[in-house]
Amino acid sequence: MSDGKLVQIADRRREKQEALRRDYERVLFKHMLGCYTVIEKLGLKSVEILDISKSGCSFQMAAEGGTFDVGEEIDFRFYFSNATYLPCRLTVKRVSKTTDNNTLYWQYGCVFDQALSTYKAIEKFVEFVTSYSESAKEDKGESQVWYL
Repeated sequence: MSDGKLVQIADRRREKQEALRRDYERVLFKHMLGCYTVIEKLGLKSVEILDISKSGCSFQMAAEGGTFDVGEEIDFRFYFSNATYLPCRLTVKRVSKTTDNNTLYWQYGCVFDQALSTYKAIEKFVEFVTSYSESAKEDKGESQVWYL
C-alpha cells in the first residue's frame, strides 16, 4: 500500500470522527440545552446551535424570527433549565441564508464577548461539550454493567 493511500485513510478517519463528534454535540444542543437570542421589540427567539468553540458559535433561526447584521452585537442565552440560563454577548461575523424542509433560515457565525464575567462558565461548558463529544458512546442495547 502506498503512502498516498495511508494518508487518505487517515484523512477519511478524521472526517468520520469529526462528523461523529458533531452528531454527539447536536444531541446535547437539541435535548439538553435551550438557546435563545433577544431581538429588540420581538423578545426571546429560539435558535438552533450548529457548532460551538471557545471563540464563538454558529446558530440558525427561522427567517421570520428576525435578522441580524454582520458586526451587530446580540444578547444570547443558554438555558439549562426552565428558570436558569447563562447569558452571553455575541458579535455577528457571518450571515447566510439556507433552506431546510421548505423553511427559510438565517445562519450566523458569531464570536463570544470574552470580557463578560460569564465567559469563564461558557469556556468550561465548551470544554465539557468537546470532551463529551470525543468520549461519548452510542447505547446499542448492550447488557448493563452494574458496579456494586
